Amino acid sequence: MAKITSFSKEKGFGYIEHPELGNLLFDFEACNFNPEVGDEVEVVEVGKRFDGSPKAKKVTCAAKPPKR
Repeated sequence: MAKITSFSKEKGFGYIEHPELGNLLFDFEACNFNPEVGDEVEVVEVGKRFDGSPKAKKVTCAAKPPKR
C-alpha cells in the first residue's frame, strides 16, 4: 500500500511513497477523493513525467468517499 507524504492544495500536486516505485508525483486531478498527507492509497495507473520518471495518473483511497 502506498501513502501520501506531501500535498499542497494551492499548488495542486504532491508526492506518494510507493513500495515498488519510490517517490511518485501526483496531481490533484489524478485522485478521485480529496487527498491529505497520511492517506493510504492505491496507485491504479502510472504514467511518465516529462523527464521519463514515473508519475501517478490515477489514485484511489478506499477509506475516503469519491469527490464530486
